[in-house]
Amino acid sequence: MELNFVTTLIKHDVNHNVKQCIKTKKPFVSRKEEVMAIKSKFPSKIPLIVERYHKERNLPILNKTKFLVPEDITMSQFLVIIRNRIKIKPNQAIYLIINNKSMLSMSLTMAQAYEDYGNEDGFLYMTYASQEVFGYKDDMKETKADVQAMRDRFPDKVPLYVHKYVREREVPSLGRSKFLVPEELTMSQFLYVIRTKMKLRETQALYLLVNNKVLASHSMTMAQAYSQFRGHDGYLHITYATQQVFG
Repeated sequence: MELNFVTTLIKHDVNHNVKQCIKTKKPFVSRKEEVMAIKSKFPSKIPLIVERYHKERNLPILNKTKFLVPEDITMSQFLVIIRNRIKIKPNQAIYLIINNKSMLSMSLTMAQAYEDYGNEDGFLYMTYASQEVFGYKDDMKETKADVQAMRDRFPDKVPLYVHKYVREREVPSLGRSKFLVPEELTMSQFLYVIRTKMKLRETQALYLLVNNKVLASHSMTMAQAYSQFRGHDGYLHITYATQQVFG
């Protein structure tokens, strides 16, 4: 079930400060009262506000921002709803982000997300973005100083260099090798990004390794991995491989 409201576009200045959005346009008390009225009428539904990521330029803007969804719907299922509403190509990747920081696990239910990330006003705020937001062109020739300058500019992002394991023959190579991802992104979440980009079958196992030696923990964040394993060039080097490589 969806609530019909007018779409509000998030606008940012050069420092990415929000100038106009649901939070800033409508007082906190009004938003909280609105949610209380909704929850009293639909106690088993989750009120969402979904907007396009402020750096996103490749995906269309939703024609609405407010949704009311069942508690047991998963992020994967809601992603299908978003894809259908903005009418993107089947091969175009799209990701859901929460509070403009964390990329959500696709198996997470709305009830779980609401409990962990719901705002004090009663809404669950989400944004959507394409893979271009997290990656950048491979033809960029950076020195170590360039990578450090990039880190200084985006201190909450981690530069990755991702490639296929040298003995891997079962899965295709990625279309790009350089990514800039949120620090709090976990290995499990990045693995989902890789799997989606390569369009792997759900039954096909894929693993991430660091420095071709250490099998990365799926719960490890990019910040933790970068702190422990970053290369001399300033990148965190990650390789991917199927179970056949280790079998």
